[in-house]
Amino acid sequence: MISLHAGRLLLVCSRSDRNWRARIVLGPKPELQIEADTGTVQLQEALLRAQSIYRAAVTNLRPASSPPMCWDCKYWEMRQQCCGYELPESKRSGGRFAARCDLYVRS
Repeated sequence: MISLHAGRLLLVCSRSDRNWRARIVLGPKPELQIEADTGTVQLQEALLRAQSIYRAAVTNLRPASSPPMCWDCKYWEMRQQCCGYELPESKRSGGRFAARCDLYVRS
């Protein structure tokens, strides 16, 4: 497994058909998570395809005009689903604390 973009893009090689799959996690809700087949067994080609799938997902699912959420921050730990600075407000507010957070930096 290869993790990119602070854990938001995961590349996983399927054991059955040896194809690389891209798993994109832009937030905790199921509608912000995508799994797509890159259609290739070559790692370099899979990386390029996964990057374009990721850019399209970010553009469509979390456009720049959307309100800031904690999981959009570059300090959000996607695997642990918590703030990298361990701010408890991020979990208690359901991610809406980002609008008031002084440490927020959009990823």
